[in-house]
Amino acid sequence: MAMKSYNGGCHCGAVRFEADIDLAKGTTRCNCSICFKSRAWFTLVKADNLRMIVGDDAVADYQWTPPSRSEPNLHYHFCRTCGVRVFAQGDQEALGGRFYAVAVATLEDTDADELAASIKYVDGRHDHYDRQPEDIRLL
Repeated sequence: MAMKSYNGGCHCGAVRFEADIDLAKGTTRCNCSICFKSRAWFTLVKADNLRMIVGDDAVADYQWTPPSRSEPNLHYHFCRTCGVRVFAQGDQEALGGRFYAVAVATLEDTDADELAASIKYVDGRHDHYDRQPEDIRLL
């Protein structure tokens, strides 16, 4: 599959974006505490491949520092009006620099079969992003 442009946004429409994504590269379900509790399902997008259409001023920022880190991994961005988390933003050399972790649920016009085939599970709870956790049933 090649790169495709998707529109996305929050529930109320205050935040809208467009992102160029290759879903064949995979989407992620993580078991770290914030991802687990929010049932996060995301796809990584290089910073240059996400464009805000509307809502820069409608986005709030939440930061969380995992116990194993000295600073937050990501800035979690959500709509101030409806509360939907649309994406997280980070900067990690191992992931190619600045990126967005776009919430798959915010994407429009996605193919269910393509999404189901794209899921990768990572053991973020133990900082093992290169392997799947032993139990994925609740992810």
